[in-house]
Amino acid sequence: MRQFIFGMICGAGLLYVAMHFHVVRGNDGVVLVPKVSNNLSDVYVDIRNFELNDWKEHKPLAAAIMKSSQAHLIEDSAHRAFGDSMRGLVDGLFQSSQ
Repeated sequence: MRQFIFGMICGAGLLYVAMHFHVVRGNDGVVLVPKVSNNLSDVYVDIRNFELNDWKEHKPLAAAIMKSSQAHLIEDSAHRAFGDSMRGLVDGLFQSSQ
């Protein structure tokens, strides 16, 4: 009976975290971001390879990150995406000139 009660308490705790927080994996590790609205969307999101289109698909996550004053999470992925696009552009220029 104790194991059942312990399982219920753990399950309730995990459900609370899933309903109220985004677990975000960024370049600096894992952070908890309070959700703007309580639901089960985007419970765990790995943003290390996010591009602009990914942020468009995860607007509530972006809003929660901005509201929680952790905008550096979005800025890191934006800088990386910009750097990748510039490298692609420069590589394309060098390949077309040869």
